[in-house]
Amino acid sequence: MAGDAIPRGSTAIIDSSVLFAMGGPSNEKYQAFERFVRQQDLTVTVPEQVAEELGESPGAYEYQRDRLRAAQDAGWLVPGRIDFSVPRVSEVVDTTRTRMGALSADDVTEDEIEKTDTILAGLAYQYIAAGAPHVTVLVSDRIAEQAIANSLSAVGVGDRTSVVEGRDLLTELTS
Repeated sequence: MAGDAIPRGSTAIIDSSVLFAMGGPSNEKYQAFERFVRQQDLTVTVPEQVAEELGESPGAYEYQRDRLRAAQDAGWLVPGRIDFSVPRVSEVVDTTRTRMGALSADDVTEDEIEKTDTILAGLAYQYIAAGAPHVTVLVSDRIAEQAIANSLSAVGVGDRTSVVEGRDLLTELTS
């Protein structure tokens, strides 16, 4: 089960596709995810680049969408900022981009690879490097899922990270 890959007290990095899939505060999936976050005592972060993808202002983090504002107000969603000065973060981002390109060689060009997907991997590595006991990345793209997992394993943190298909998790939490 997807939820079993997310240890209690860990950090979860969430992609925009998962945020869209959960809907707003009145949606059953949103409510189930919020319950899960609280029960598991998770820290959930949305990278600055994901907020940009959602049309938000990353500098001020004034969420204009109900789902983000409500989650931030409730205290379980915090902004995440990647720091490329942390050793190996750039390497993880680049490795993820290269791996995604190789996995989807017939489907997309390097320019079409989702930049935010590569940032998710770099941020996960950054949190582990800063001492987080475990980091889970929630995505809804099988190629990104595989590329992120491979990249994190390649730098020796695969045992402290997991990559979970976010829509599967939401379905699991509501069934």
